[in-house]
Amino acid sequence: FIRQRKCKRQQLKMQFKAITLLSLLLSVAVGVDVQGSFGSSTSVTANTATTINFGIAGINPSLTITTNQDAQVTLSLLVSAQTTPLPQGYNLLTQSSGASTNIGYQFNVSPSTTTFSANLTGGVLASTALAILAQANVQAGLLQFDANTQTYNQIAVAVPSAAQQLTFPLPSIGSYAFVAFNIQSPIPTFYGYARELTANVVTRVAYFVNSTQQLAIDVKSSVQTDLTVNYTTSVSNSNFDGYVSLDAFFQIETSSAAQVAANLSYTFDQAVLAAKGITADTLIFAYQTSTGWKVDGSASVSGNVVTQGTTHFSQWGVYGSSSDATAMFVSVWLVICAIFLM
Repeated sequence: FIRQRKCKRQQLKMQFKAITLLSLLLSVAVGVDVQGSFGSSTSVTANTATTINFGIAGINPSLTITTNQDAQVTLSLLVSAQTTPLPQGYNLLTQSSGASTNIGYQFNVSPSTTTFSANLTGGVLASTALAILAQANVQAGLLQFDANTQTYNQIAVAVPSAAQQLTFPLPSIGSYAFVAFNIQSPIPTFYGYARELTANVVTRVAYFVNSTQQLAIDVKSSVQTDLTVNYTTSVSNSNFDGYVSLDAFFQIETSSAAQVAANLSYTFDQAVLAAKGITADTLIFAYQTSTGWKVDGSASVSGNVVTQGTTHFSQWGVYGSSSDATAMFVSVWLVICAIFLM
């Protein structure tokens, strides 16, 4: 009798587990494949891994997406480059998407409250694109373009598949371009974006102010951490005796405590210097402290780039002085010396 009761309990436990497993399986929708059309929205069901094929599956582009609610997904072709020049060392990769050729995609999901995970597989790379990728020190990557700030952000890198296609994650809606880049080039990055730094490896990152001005950081961190930079044209108490601000201030931070060795390089516009009466050879980086602005090390100027080394991150600004101000300082110094010598 006791043995029968034990067997009954075991049977009930097994039935309960089976029912629970079945419930879990039923709560997760099975992935589906649907046919899509560029420029037209496709309906996707919440919590369903949906692969939208744009043409023949396995040859033409496809988008696999899972959303938290029923949504409309639209993928359009980018057939020409943005008006903003690509970052230095970057080139567009042409691909075939059905009967068209393109260099990227416009991706949109609605409603705007939808959260999602998405992976995009592009069209077959053109022979010219494959030739570029065959060059030494060249990789394939995905650039996101922000139309509001006219800046680029590198999302990921990838290697062409056997079908000569590239697959990348899409972190948000927006415009994306498939590119080839030299691995020595600074990585274009949005302000406020967390760029991962590998411990004891030099990482080159670039942040654009506009098409002619940018901040580049070459940094080596003692630990793995994320680098974040924010930009503003003004800060409280920007006065720095003897210097004039270029109205370019950068809050540079790491997500964890780290020892850093970095070079800050700012590409400036000669027209801005002329408007402010600044001479290029006086340019410096200064950082803000509780008692004011200070200079850390010496700067060098080559062409239209000023570079300065540092071992710490905080709020930094670019400053310079005019030749008239320098001459006045020298004159005052000579007068003071003459008075003491009398």
